[in-house]
Amino acid sequence: MPARPCCFPDRLTVGAVALVALLSQPTVAHAQSRGAATPPATAAPSAAPPASPALGGAARWADSVRLLAERGYLSGDTTLLVAGYRLAQRSLTAFPDDPLLLHYRGYIRYRQAQQQRDFDTALPLFEESVALLERSVATRPLPETHALLASAFGSMIGDSMLRGIRFGMKASDAEDKAVALAPRNPRVLMLRAVSAWYKPAAFGGGEEKARTLLQQALQAFSADAPARPLPAWGRAEAYAWLGQMEAKAGNREAARAAYDQALALAPAFAWVQYVLKPQLERTR
Repeated sequence: MPARPCCFPDRLTVGAVALVALLSQPTVAHAQSRGAATPPATAAPSAAPPASPALGGAARWADSVRLLAERGYLSGDTTLLVAGYRLAQRSLTAFPDDPLLLHYRGYIRYRQAQQQRDFDTALPLFEESVALLERSVATRPLPETHALLASAFGSMIGDSMLRGIRFGMKASDAEDKAVALAPRNPRVLMLRAVSAWYKPAAFGGGEEKARTLLQQALQAFSADAPARPLPAWGRAEAYAWLGQMEAKAGNREAARAAYDQALALAPAFAWVQYVLKPQLERTR
């Protein structure tokens, strides 16, 4: 079976500190909302593309958490994940029960759980992720939130038959809701592919189904352009999973090409750079 993302070393770089500081600064839109003076606007060059609409309120903070979460996950920098979690926590005091802030806080706990070396350490993080995601989906049922719930519930089963009875139906129910909302959503398709890869064919999984779903996810990612601050994670990760599937099938060149594509999309993708590619080279 392919490796799950885990066990990246802690790395707090100057760039990480600068990013946290930058995302903590008020934007022009935020300053305007508080009545603060702002510098006069300057004319943009006529050839420049139109700027993205400025975000304000909870959306601005959710977008900052989104950036910290994704950069922290991809780089394996646990300090960025912690910074994103704390920023979401502080933002929720001003915007209680905001669904996107809850989504990204739950997403961060989900990623932190994946990085643990043992199941007993990961389990409480998955449990907290589920609690946050359930609060989010109760207010705004995003397909990605349901898909993350399905993956978290599945991960909480481990090798326990009792937990399988407890969480298996919840995982299936969450996946069904994600599919009902957005069957062609690339993040939904990718997480379904991962679930199918680990699930026996007798229970609706299997490698063939996983490959089909992942190819559908990659096709959907090619046209994926969610507006900020909606979830936009997953494209580089999908190529990481494709590489593992190709490697298991003995297609080394195809696996290497998939890993290279993941790094082209996310050059700092630590899971691919430090785990998956070296693992591929060792299996010659």
